[in-house]
Amino acid sequence: MIWIIQQISIYILCYLFICLLIGSILFLIWKILCKKMEEKGFVRLNYGLLKIVILFFLIPFPIVILRTVLWDGITFLVNDRIGNFAICMVGIWGIGFGISIWKSKRKERVFLDICQSGKTCREWISKQALELMEKFEIHNSVSVEYNPFVQTPMVYGIRNPKVLLPTEEYTTDQLKIILLHELTHIKHKDIFWKLLCRMILLIYWFYPLKRQIFKAVNEWSEVYCDFSVINETGSKKGYFKTIYDIMIHQFQFQEYICAGIGECNLERRILIAKNIKRMNTEKWIIGFILSICFILFGGISVVTAMESMQLGYRILDRNTSEEIVVDGTPEIMNLKLHDRDNNEFEISRIKYLQSSDAIYNIDKIEAKERLETKWIYLRKGRKVFFKMYAYDTTNESTKNRKLRAGIIDYSKHIKYVENNEEIAYIFKIPKNGKYRCYVYNCSDFKTQLLGEIEILND
Repeated sequence: MIWIIQQISIYILCYLFICLLIGSILFLIWKILCKKMEEKGFVRLNYGLLKIVILFFLIPFPIVILRTVLWDGITFLVNDRIGNFAICMVGIWGIGFGISIWKSKRKERVFLDICQSGKTCREWISKQALELMEKFEIHNSVSVEYNPFVQTPMVYGIRNPKVLLPTEEYTTDQLKIILLHELTHIKHKDIFWKLLCRMILLIYWFYPLKRQIFKAVNEWSEVYCDFSVINETGSKKGYFKTIYDIMIHQFQFQEYICAGIGECNLERRILIAKNIKRMNTEKWIIGFILSICFILFGGISVVTAMESMQLGYRILDRNTSEEIVVDGTPEIMNLKLHDRDNNEFEISRIKYLQSSDAIYNIDKIEAKERLETKWIYLRKGRKVFFKMYAYDTTNESTKNRKLRAGIIDYSKHIKYVENNEEIAYIFKIPKNGKYRCYVYNCSDFKTQLLGEIEILND
């Protein structure tokens, strides 16, 4: 049971570490490119790349790749020191995570009570909202309500979003812009992306830059909304004048999962809007180059982070594992070494051995069965020691029994030795790479084995 808890804790700790590392690097790259994209008016591109950054904070695909594609037999391996440390760290994180959720739910409850205290708006307003929804192809069930507790128009909710309007009178033009703005938030699914940002705030409660990420999403969701509505209305001046008239009161729900017309700094939004111009060939080329730079630097960061984690975990495992001392010098039998470029053995099934501090203990083996280790990263010059003895309680003759033991590299090249009853042999690793160690029962009957495979220290 404790081993399972240690394994789960290691995965959680690795998830937190590598997602936070990669997400932070991508966020810093985005911040650098953001200034250039802002100058050129690349609103949609800027917001799109920011969404990619958010996903890297939350989706543990580097862990999946390390565990399935690049598995080296060591990364995520459990030993007592790493496992106990992981349990302690995950315990501390879990306490902070629980407190963050409790505080968030407590505040959210008050906010939801406010949002649910509205009244249905006038029929002509609902009719205008329905017309705009049909025009923008918004298929959600959206309701428009008056709410005496909100000071500026806003939208909240993902499945059944609501547009909340203050109990004030607006002109027809003002109302059109308000509804356009809030319905555009729904079309862009900005509430969903803010929900993901809220998850980042809760999961990485200890992270000093988490507020900056939330602030960036708030800002660029509004800027992208401005961009879309301006394209629809065709007037920057009229649009921002309407927002200015509405923004008499400060928007009071910035950190909740909602979006409002006056949520972010209006002056900055106007400055960004000034840079929005029609796309031409030069701007398309610049936008393409900036996208390639983000993908290139981001890809290098992801690969480097995963490789660094593999290397770091191997070093950590080596330095924290208790060394197993083998008494005496390994006895080496005079066996003939065989080479094959591919697997030609008649194998009925393969089972994988579990490692314990680089010692792979062997108990029994079925007829035509091969026992293998997982892929192990080994450096040139390392040695793999096979020592095993075959016996059984049947009347089968020893000469009818045959064992093979060897190593397989990543290109499926095999080196092996074979003997009837006993094998004791050291394989020297010819080059850096990933290897499997295996034992194969060539016999037609089950055999009992006593032995082990050991990765010898340099």
